[in-house]
Amino acid sequence: MTLGRNNKQLLLKQLFWITISFGISLTVSMLLPFLLSLAVSLVVFIVLNMCITRFILRRIGYMEAGKMFDYRFDHTRNSSSLKYYCMSCNTEHRQIACPTCGSKMKRIAPN
Repeated sequence: MTLGRNNKQLLLKQLFWITISFGISLTVSMLLPFLLSLAVSLVVFIVLNMCITRFILRRIGYMEAGKMFDYRFDHTRNSSSLKYYCMSCNTEHRQIACPTCGSKMKRIAPN
């Protein structure tokens, strides 16, 4: 089984962040006493995870740049700003089945 290009990139990015997290935790555990290093490693892990999540959400468009801890979705993307098109005859409609050809397959396009 071969991996696609996007899957390889995702795997490499995950391995990169795992390596960074492991390196930071190992360095902290060598420099600080056990309980303090455990607490610092946990804080570093949580902050790194939040930063990665913020980056991913910003990249796919669910988060504005300034709102790091506010994970509400964009309210401007409501159903009235979307257009539904039949995949068979490309007719714009909002019914379950296309009024022209009767197909139930639709694609959604932003306004």
